[in-house]
Amino acid sequence: MRQAFKQKLIEIIPALQGRVYDVQPPSQTAEEPYAVMALGEEIWKSSWAGYRQVVRIKLYAGQAGLAQADVWANALIAGLHREPVTGAGEDTSAFTAHYLGVRDAEKLDTVTGKAYRTLRFGVYVPETEGDSAVPANGATQPEEWLAALVRWTQKQLGETWSIYADAWPAQPGRHAVLWRMSGCETRMAGASMYELRKRFIGHITAPDTTEENRAASALIEGFAAQIQLPLDQDKGRYMSTAEASADLQADAILDGQLRLMLVQRRMRPAEEAALIRRVEIHPILK
Repeated sequence: MRQAFKQKLIEIIPALQGRVYDVQPPSQTAEEPYAVMALGEEIWKSSWAGYRQVVRIKLYAGQAGLAQADVWANALIAGLHREPVTGAGEDTSAFTAHYLGVRDAEKLDTVTGKAYRTLRFGVYVPETEGDSAVPANGATQPEEWLAALVRWTQKQLGETWSIYADAWPAQPGRHAVLWRMSGCETRMAGASMYELRKRFIGHITAPDTTEENRAASALIEGFAAQIQLPLDQDKGRYMSTAEASADLQADAILDGQLRLMLVQRRMRPAEEAALIRRVEIHPILK
């Protein structure tokens, strides 16, 4: 990941060619401009997002001043935030970077006396690669209801969207939806029937929030328009939408914007009982 990140920095800012250093520059007299990249904290976030590796970048603009560093910082944010990064050569890692912001954007290096501009990016690293995050057309299938929800979502949004189940991959598509099951319960629906309820959370990511909101709205409207979602059409099995809502302010990667409750009514299995072989009636004795 380190080398892939460096390659992307140089691609965005050609002036940094050969001047991106690890942790610190090779000497206090290193010629400016240059950048220093260091891996920060690696924190466990969730089973669907995995770990978040923080990448810190310091931009030293030299005589060009902090104004030039600001220009470079804006270029890096535009070129890296929510953008796929794929390494070349020995480092073939693939990931998507997310700009995290920074508390103190400008600082003074107390050792060299040079001012620099700071940036922080986050890279989500799945706990397990491959099987835990499967696109809609993948070979490995998730839980039955989840698989049906993935197929329905793909049909609603179209082939330009990538739909995943259970967990994010290291490098999701630019337009992507993740569905995961968050809980399940049963309720009595009569003497011979019961309801099976499952709760799902949907995450939507796109290059900008406008596209995310548009997709969220389309899915919520779709759930309202089509109350029954196909589970197995050949066998006439369906699941019904009980609740569907969207929180457009929620974090797309960690929290998810969509909340969905699906319900299916099922017959109780008939209980086996002993057959009555004979009935005898005795008179009531007074």
